Amino acid sequence: MRCFLALELVDTCRERLRLRMLPFARTLQNEMRWPVRLVPPENWHATLLFFRDLTDAERAEVWQEVLRNVEAGVWDDLRLPWQGLVLWPNHRRPSLICLAAPPEPQAASWPITRRVGEPPFSKGEVAHLLAYRPHISLLRFQGAASRPYSKEWKALGDDLPQIPAVAIRFNRVSLFLSDVSAERPIYPREYTAPLKVSNFPDPVGSNRFALPDLPDLRDEGG
Repeated sequence: MRCFLALELVDTCRERLRLRMLPFARTLQNEMRWPVRLVPPENWHATLLFFRDLTDAERAEVWQEVLRNVEAGVWDDLRLPWQGLVLWPNHRRPSLICLAAPPEPQAASWPITRRVGEPPFSKGEVAHLLAYRPHISLLRFQGAASRPYSKEWKALGDDLPQIPAVAIRFNRVSLFLSDVSAERPIYPREYTAPLKVSNFPDPVGSNRFALPDLPDLRDEGG
């Protein structure tokens, strides 16, 4: 079965980010006529390693290694230098709008990274982890990217939502099954473990992340 390991956002961070991204998504849809939709916030995560096909036993083996990394504190209080929203994987033919960070050099020292040459870890998208560049997929393009999005994106300038790095923190690592549909749009967890996260400033306290009171509106699709 297809599955992936991912870091999950602190609930407060997820909600603040949702409140910032929802009106931006509507601006792109209604004013700029971009064919995008918000990824369900419950699916916002930073993928560590994706597997196209693992058996039940292989997933259990991978998870045991994840637990050893958790016990070692590999992802505790992880702070990444998020650089803002980008068209992903590139400006010419984007499929996603992501919050992106530069390559994370510490990923090479994670114990799980040192096992990518062994099965079942070698069955994953190893190159992604070896040159780990964190990103969180927030909006998804529907259909082929056939217009000059790059120019329109640059023209947005200061209208792009500003997401300070302190606003993004993780408190859980999980193994998700890539088993979603229109009826079940949220990735189901098979395994999950908490991470330690220290107290951090409420993102709403940042002037660049100040948010108005908005209705509790949810995404219209996955």
